Amino acid sequence: MLPVFLGSAVRAAEAPAIAAAAAAGDPDRFIARAAHGLAAVILRHLGAAGLPVPEVSGPVPLRPAVRALGGAGVRGRRIVAWVGPGNNGADGLHALSLLAARGAEATAVLVAERHHEPAAARLRAAGGRVLPASGTAAGRALARAEILIDAALGTGARGGIALPGLEPGRPGVPATAWRIACDVPSGLDADHGDAGPHVPAADTTVTFGELKAGLLLGRGRALAGELRLVRLPGLLDPALLGAPAFSVLTEQEGLDSVLSPGPEDHKYSRGVLGLVAGSPAYPGAAVLAAHAALATGVGMLSAFTRGTARLTFTGAVPEAVVSRREDAPDGVAASRASAWLVGPGLGDAPEDLDAARRVLATHAPAVVDASALAVVEPSAAPRLLTPHAGELRALARRLGTDWPDPLTRPVAAATAAAKALRAVVLLKGSTTLVAAPDGGVLAACSAGPELAVAGSGDTLAGLLGALLATHAARASAEGRALGAAELQRLGAAGAVLHGLAATRAPGRGAEPLAAGLRELLGPR
Repeated sequence: MLPVFLGSAVRAAEAPAIAAAAAAGDPDRFIARAAHGLAAVILRHLGAAGLPVPEVSGPVPLRPAVRALGGAGVRGRRIVAWVGPGNNGADGLHALSLLAARGAEATAVLVAERHHEPAAARLRAAGGRVLPASGTAAGRALARAEILIDAALGTGARGGIALPGLEPGRPGVPATAWRIACDVPSGLDADHGDAGPHVPAADTTVTFGELKAGLLLGRGRALAGELRLVRLPGLLDPALLGAPAFSVLTEQEGLDSVLSPGPEDHKYSRGVLGLVAGSPAYPGAAVLAAHAALATGVGMLSAFTRGTARLTFTGAVPEAVVSRREDAPDGVAASRASAWLVGPGLGDAPEDLDAARRVLATHAPAVVDASALAVVEPSAAPRLLTPHAGELRALARRLGTDWPDPLTRPVAAATAAAKALRAVVLLKGSTTLVAAPDGGVLAACSAGPELAVAGSGDTLAGLLGALLATHAARASAEGRALGAAELQRLGAAGAVLHGLAATRAPGRGAEPLAAGLRELLGPR
């Protein structure tokens, strides 16, 4: 897992080391290291050598497009940086001097009168240029840029500034330029991802020391692009840094959460998922959830439906055992359920919500999705709730409580809901957050825009139901119960797999996601 910290916590934790370096007569110690990492990322992308590789992470599991400049080398490349007055601007100047020394046409465009003069002198000595933003030469340099480094504002800034080359109605930075943010896009709130209209989007963000929460939350997720982390040993005081705001589950950790069958496994030991989903008004939701559960490898699916939805489901999912909705959770077919999934496409008819209530009155592990969230109550039973922001607000209103806004403060909102409901809460979004009742939060960052379609949530619910059923069956065989920490990890794993499956789906929309899951997971 990759820990993620508030930007303000990172700033506080690095302040003593920066002050100590200045007192020792080496004020640029960490600036030089950060610039070295930034330049190394650029050189590596261009297929150029010449700098020792710093400790740079692979991309955090995000999947934006990155400008295709690889393999062309650095010599003659037109690299321009917006340079601000603080340490972030100094990082940009130092990186430009390293690139200029290797043959790049490097230009610093000063966005403020004050700047780091020793770094600017180093850039001039390496053959680069330092230009005021107001001059015509700066405009020409920006209009020819192949690579643009955003080193205007760092983690201490808020709101952004008007940057040259972005003015509407005037020639500016080419759309083809690879835009790289130095630590954070200028003006982005590094704690929460808030961003004003002037915060520029990046294709890649090279961040230093630790990952900042604002790069993964709110508008930060879209503005930061691909994330690269450059470690700076000796910079951060762990005692001041404190606990992470949340941790990102990696792609491999998500894949490792899917249990492969052993030689003695059978359909019951692989987990039986009880499914209370679909209704005459929304029959397709149950089918999408069922296909995802089967693709994930659940041993058996026992569905409880009614009316015309039952006919639709029986024809679409021949592997399932289909029973009457009123038999959940006490009928013969229900007795073998290792875990339950209640809610997708359930609607608000009393007979459907009553079935959800009956299941949730038991102590069986359950994924609670969509319509069933309207009847969930605080419970000590293993529960994984899957609201989006609107559903979380509705939950707060129904329970008569006032949680933080899930759109602007999603970590705090998910944490408050998990504590109040004594359940694991999976708050869906471009970065999905999974909060446990003890306050810990995991994040899944693999989702792309292809998941913004009707029915993708039903697929996620089925995937989560299958993971829960297989792990519940394994836990039961081992004589133990599922704890909140395991349930939280399964929730984050399911969200990671959901995003990865979309990249392998054979078409657009929710229906092909199950095929994408099968391709992703292979034989299990």
